[in-house]
Amino acid sequence: MAEKSVTETLAALEQAADRIGRQTTTLEEALTLFEAGMKDVAVLREIQDSTEQKIEIYGEKEQTREDL
Repeated sequence: MAEKSVTETLAALEQAADRIGRQTTTLEEALTLFEAGMKDVAVLREIQDSTEQKIEIYGEKEQTREDL
C-alpha cells in the first residue's frame, strides 16, 4: 500500500475529527477513528522531522559555501 501524502493525511485527520464529533458515531467507532488518527499524526511527525533535518543539512552546506 502506498503511503499517503501530507495533504491526504491531513484530510483524513479532518474527516476523522468530523466523524468523531457527530452524535451518531458510536464510542467504538470514535476509538477506532482516534487510533487511526494517532497513527496519521505519527506519520506527519516523521515527515516533519525528516524535513527539518534536510533543511538543517542544506543550511549547513550553504553556510560552508559562504565561508569559502
